[in-house]
Amino acid sequence: MSTYRPDYLDNSYYSKNLLQFISSYLSKLRKVCLFLDIDGTLSEFHPDPAKSFIPQATLNTLQQLSKFDVTVILVTGRSVQVASDLISPLKLPIAGTHGLEIELDEECNLDTARDQIDLPAIVKNIEKLCHPYPQLRIEKKTHSVAIHYRECPELANIAGEIATHVLSMQPELKINEGKCVFELLPKDADKGRAIKKILEHFNFSDVLPIFIGDDKTDESGFKIINQYEGISIKVGPESTHAHYRLKNVEDVADFLSLFSQFIKKRCLRLSQVSNGEKACLD
Repeated sequence: MSTYRPDYLDNSYYSKNLLQFISSYLSKLRKVCLFLDIDGTLSEFHPDPAKSFIPQATLNTLQQLSKFDVTVILVTGRSVQVASDLISPLKLPIAGTHGLEIELDEECNLDTARDQIDLPAIVKNIEKLCHPYPQLRIEKKTHSVAIHYRECPELANIAGEIATHVLSMQPELKINEGKCVFELLPKDADKGRAIKKILEHFNFSDVLPIFIGDDKTDESGFKIINQYEGISIKVGPESTHAHYRLKNVEDVADFLSLFSQFIKKRCLRLSQVSNGEKACLD
């Protein structure tokens, strides 16, 4: 596999065809870890991030995959709390705020150590700078703050200038540029680092990691997945380090449904083989 795919779109990488391509990786002995971004991957973008949602059919598919012994983990820029609300009542491991918060279950957290920052003061400064531009939405998170310009794309440069100005006064931060958003957050926030930490924590003897994402912030995750010889899947036509593509959120939902059916059949087949071996021993 190559490590970089240029700016093109190939229909052969979509849905049913993609499942055919990757089915050979799914040997009966390999543990599957499925890492998923949320916005632009499981959920369509909404002008107001607070109004985004994950379709119930997709949540049902994720629940089915979990039942078939696939470890499903969300890796998102959203906070753990917001991501949890989006999938409720389903409970899954979540790496939130680009990996700064990692909650595997109610008792296990792998949060990334970070420098202390005066987030309220930063938010106050951003609110002051954004005041002349009411179309800009400010999203306050546990460890970061994002400036969204989804409702008014022509304010992209203004939003970027505001973020850069704040960064000049807060060198302990960095800017993550995503789709219609600039986010100021600690430098150690990184989805790839989060994925690696989670895989090291589980320490599966033979794991097949899969990561589906759509944004620039997912590229570090694709690189880590490629290092593990896993399956990296980019949603959309932009240049990427991912090895495969899906077209859009709808295509992701279709793929996950097909993938769930494939895993279910594999589980049934392995169960039949196991029962047959047991009968022979008896």
